Amino acid sequence: MIGYEKINLGHGINLMLISKANYKTNIATIYIKRPLKRDEVTMNSLLPSVLKSGTKDYPSQREITVKMQELYGSNLGASVDKTGERQIMSFRLYTTADEFLPEPIFEEAFDILKKIVLDPKIINDGFDPKFVDIEKENLREDINAKINNKGHYAVEKCIEHMCEGEPFSISEDGYIEDLDNINEKNLYKHYLNVIESSEIDIVIAGSFDREKVIEIIQNTFSIKREAIIETKNEEIYKKPEPKFVEENLDITQGKLVMGFRTNMDFKDEKYYSLLMYSAILGGGAHSKMFLNIREKESLCYSIYSTLEKMKGLMFISAGIEISDYDKALELIYKELDDMKNGNISIQEMENSRSYLVSNLRALNDSLSSLTDFYYNMSIQNTNRSLDEVIELIKKVKTEDVIEVAQDIYLDTVYFLRGPKNS
Repeated sequence: MIGYEKINLGHGINLMLISKANYKTNIATIYIKRPLKRDEVTMNSLLPSVLKSGTKDYPSQREITVKMQELYGSNLGASVDKTGERQIMSFRLYTTADEFLPEPIFEEAFDILKKIVLDPKIINDGFDPKFVDIEKENLREDINAKINNKGHYAVEKCIEHMCEGEPFSISEDGYIEDLDNINEKNLYKHYLNVIESSEIDIVIAGSFDREKVIEIIQNTFSIKREAIIETKNEEIYKKPEPKFVEENLDITQGKLVMGFRTNMDFKDEKYYSLLMYSAILGGGAHSKMFLNIREKESLCYSIYSTLEKMKGLMFISAGIEISDYDKALELIYKELDDMKNGNISIQEMENSRSYLVSNLRALNDSLSSLTDFYYNMSIQNTNRSLDEVIELIKKVKTEDVIEVAQDIYLDTVYFLRGPKNS
C-alpha cells in the first residue's frame, strides 16, 4: 500500500498528496529545503516569521488573520526545522475540507498561503523594516532562552561537539552574532535567492478532490526557475575514539548526553530493528535503563534514548547528581553490553514492540503528524505506508536487534555540570 502520491511539477517543485478521507480537515504545507550552511542559517531562520507578517495584498498580520477567520476559521503557521543536514522552512495552512462547507474555500485559502511565500510586503526593495526588527528581537530572545531548558541545551551541545565540521552541528535557529548584520534589504536579497534556487515541496493532506487540488496547485503555484540546489542525503562519518566533553554552569543537577553513530537511517529496513533496540534500551517506563538505572539503582531523575532518523544518530540523555557521573556511565555501559551480548527477554521485546506500534498508530489521530511522517519518508525517497512500517516492526526478531547492536558505537560523551568545585 502506497503511503502518498508524488507529482513532479517541474522547476524543482514537487506536489505530494496524502489522501485521508476520514478527516474533515485539510492541511496544505509548503516546504522550502536548504542545505544547512553556517553563512545563511540565521537568515533562513528569520524568513518564515517575516514572511508570515504581511503580504502585498494583506500587508499586516491582522489583515491576514481577519481573512483567515472569514474562511471558516482557517489558520496559518510558519516554522523552521533541521531534518538531517537540511534546514527546512515550512508554511502550513489548516482548513475545513470543502465537502463539509456550504461553499468551497480551499483554492482561496491556498492562494493566501502562496502569497505569504511568493508575494511578500516589499518597501523600497526590501522587507518592511518593522517586521524584520520585531522578528530579529523575537529570534534573539528565543536563542537566549534555549539555555533555560538544560536538557535540550545539553543535547544541542553534544551534537555540536559530536558533529564538529559536519553540517548537522549547525543550529537551525541561527546565531545571535549574525543578527546585527541582517537588515530588511540583505534579508530580502537572500529571500530572492532562496525562492530562485531551493527545492520546494507542496504537501496536501486530508479529504480532498484529487484532480481539483492538482489543478489548483498547478494554476496557483507556477514559478519558472533555472538552477536548483539539491539537498543531499547524509553522509556517514566514523571516528575511531570517543571524546569526553564537560561544561560548567551554575546548576545543581547534571545533564549527561551520550552520542552514538549507528551507520543506518530509516530508508534501510534495518532501521526498524534499530527502533526496537532504542525502545528496549531507553524508550519508556518498560525499558532497561529506566527499570535498572532509574528505578532499581535510583541513580537518575530521568533517562531515555532517542534516534535522529535522518542522520543515523542515537542519544542517551540522563539527569543525574553531579557526583554520580562515573557510576552513571558504568551502569549505562553495562546496559549497552547486555544489548550487544543478547541479554534481551521476550517480555522486553514484546513491551517495546507494543510501545512502538501504539505510538505509530497514534499518528493516525493527527493529520499534522501524518503529514510530517510521510514528508520525512519522501525526503529519503521511500514510500512505505504507516501500516507497512508497523508490519516491519512486528517482524523484528531478537537476533535482528542483537545484530544492529554490534554496529552502534559511542562517539561523544557530553556532561553539563555545576561549577568546578561542585
